Amino acid sequence: MRAQQSPTPSPSPLLPPATTNSAVQSGEEVGEGEVLRISANLVSVPVSVINRQGQYVVDLRQQDFRVFEDGKEQPIVHFSNVDQPFSVVLLIDTSGSTAPFIDQIKTAAKAFVDQMRAADTIRPIYFHGEIKPLSAEGINDPKVFDAAIDRIEPGPTNMGTRLYDAVHFGLNSLAPAATRRAVVLITDGENTWGKASVKSTLREAEESDVVVYTVQYGDLKPLRHQVSPQVYLQQLAEKTGGRYFKGGDVNAIKRSFVEVAAELRRQYVLGYEPNEPERIGVRKIKLKVNRQQVAVRARASYTYAR
Repeated sequence: MRAQQSPTPSPSPLLPPATTNSAVQSGEEVGEGEVLRISANLVSVPVSVINRQGQYVVDLRQQDFRVFEDGKEQPIVHFSNVDQPFSVVLLIDTSGSTAPFIDQIKTAAKAFVDQMRAADTIRPIYFHGEIKPLSAEGINDPKVFDAAIDRIEPGPTNMGTRLYDAVHFGLNSLAPAATRRAVVLITDGENTWGKASVKSTLREAEESDVVVYTVQYGDLKPLRHQVSPQVYLQQLAEKTGGRYFKGGDVNAIKRSFVEVAAELRRQYVLGYEPNEPERIGVRKIKLKVNRQQVAVRARASYTYAR
C-alpha cells in the first residue's frame, strides 16, 4: 500500500475567508466502492457479505471467494477472516453550526468505546476552523478515551468549518497497519473554507485503502452551486466501500457506531498480486462468492501506481 505520513494540523489563521450562507440478489453481487491506489505488490480488498435477513455471513473460507481484475481471475494470496482488530480515526465536527448537537455527539462518541476490544484503537479528532487531534495515536483505554472526548470544545462562530481539510487530515492520520483501517466522520456536512475540496477529498478517499463511514446530523441545505452535504457524505462512504448514516439524535448516532464496529469486525480482507506491474491506471475488480442469496459490498476498482 502507499505509505503515508501523519500530517500536522494546520495553524489557525487570524480570520477565515468570508462565507455565505442494497438490493440482494441470488448468487453474486458486487457492491459499490471505487478506487484504491496501489504502489506495492498486493491489492487489499475489504469485503462484507450480507444475507437476506441483513445479517453478516461470517463462515466463509478463502476458497469461497473468487477475485477478477479486468475480467481475469487472480490467485488469492492473502485472506483475513472476520473478527479482526480495527484502527479508527473518529472525526467530530464542532463548528458553530453544530453547537446544538455538541453534548449529544460527545455522549455518542463515548458510547463508541463500548464497541472496542483490547486490540482495537480509536484516535479522536475534532475540527471547526482548526483541526484538533485529541491524541497523538490511537487509544484503546476507555478512561483515556472518555477524558479526551471531554476536552472537545465548540468552535468560534467566526472561524467557519474546514470539513474537507479535516477529511484529508483523517485519511492521512492512519498509518499503514495490519488492522482494519477506517475513518468515522460525524458532521452536518458544511464546509465554508479551506485548501481541500469536494473533488480532491473524494479522489483521495478513492486512492486510499481506508474505509469511510459518515454520520450526518442536522438538516443543512446546500449553498447555491455547491454539492449537497448529504450527496458528498454519501459519495465519500460509497467510494471507499463504507456506509452513510443519518444520525437524527444521540440514539441514532449510537446505533450507527454499533453498526460500524460490527461491520469492521465482520469484514473479510482478500489480497492478490496485480497483473502487468508496468501498466499504470484504473483497474476494475469483480468479486464472486460461493453462497446464494447474499449481497457483497466491496470496492469496484483501484488505481495502480508505482
